[in-house]
Order: sequence, then structure tokens, then C-alpha cells
Amino acid sequence: MRKTAEQTPGHDGPPPARATQMVLRDTPPPPGMRWRRFAVKLVALALIWGVLTEFRVDALYFGVPAILLGAALVFAMPVAPGWRISPAGAVSFALWFAVQSVRGAVDVAQRAFSPAMPLRPGFRSYAPDLPGGAPRVMFLNTITLLPGTLSAEVEGDEVIVHMLDTRADLEADLGALEARIAALFGLNVNPRGST
Repeated sequence: MRKTAEQTPGHDGPPPARATQMVLRDTPPPPGMRWRRFAVKLVALALIWGVLTEFRVDALYFGVPAILLGAALVFAMPVAPGWRISPAGAVSFALWFAVQSVRGAVDVAQRAFSPAMPLRPGFRSYAPDLPGGAPRVMFLNTITLLPGTLSAEVEGDEVIVHMLDTRADLEADLGALEARIAALFGLNVNPRGST
């Protein structure tokens, strides 16, 4: 069951200090992924070694063991899920992000030069639907760049967001952001606030 955003009543200070950890929902890698990555790294390292040694044959005495050992490191490291970036989603996200950056700059400038603008700082929580890994990290980092928001802390599957005005519709704003990031990564996620 989905958790909804909650406003922390009268909570204008920093979020409570608790042990925080983002839950990553990584899926097991497809069979043969490590061998494919090994092959890619082997070719890349061989090309780098060749360029650095001007493709001299005598350099292979040291080069072959070093290349094999470097490429074999993929077997010692955990495999993160590979995410496909959607070209259309990337263009759409870049344009949207540019507009949001300008909005954020204008909003901060207005608040700085117009002290009469209402402020009601505080913290709210939001539970994103995006999977762990790159999509979730992108979501958390982008929150900070939106007007009047900052991803202050992660508690389990929820992010604690600091807001300049807690009366703003955080649910709709972050739901729209989730939808943009889901489109960027080509994910089939239906976050709140998306249309």
C-alpha cells in the first residue's frame, strides 16, 4: 500500500535524527551480463593499452596480464541493474528541467527582493514509486533543484523534503517529477500526480 505525503505539524527544525537507508530494489542481472561486461572492458582496456604503448608487440608481455586482470574485476564487483535511457524522454526531461531551473531562480529572486512573500518553511515526506538505483538517485537530486524544495533526508522508502512553503502541492509536483524521470528511464511507473 502506498504511503502519502504528510506534513509534519509544527516541525520547522531539521528532521529527526534517525538511521536512514534507502531500500534498493535491484533485480538480478540477466544471465551472461558479467561476461558481456568483461568482453567490453577487455576490448576497451586493450585499446587504451595499445594507444599508450603505440601498439608495440613487446609491450604485450606486461599488457596482456594487466588487461586480463583489469577486465576480470567485473566478476568481483556487484552488478547494478542497467537502465535504458529513452532519447525522447531525455529531450523532454532536459527541456522541462531548463524551464524549472529558470522558475527556481525567479522564485528565489522574488522571495529575496519581496519580503512580503509568504513563507512557511517546514518538512514533508513523500514515498516515491521509482525503483532503487539510478532512477531513485536522479529523483532525489532533482528535488533539490526544483523551486523551494530540498531533499533533506531519506528514511526507508520515503524522502523528507524541506520546503520554503509547506502549503505548496508537494504531492502533485513530485508526482510530475517522478513521471518525467520514469519517461527518461523508459520505466512503466504510474506515480501520483501524473496524467
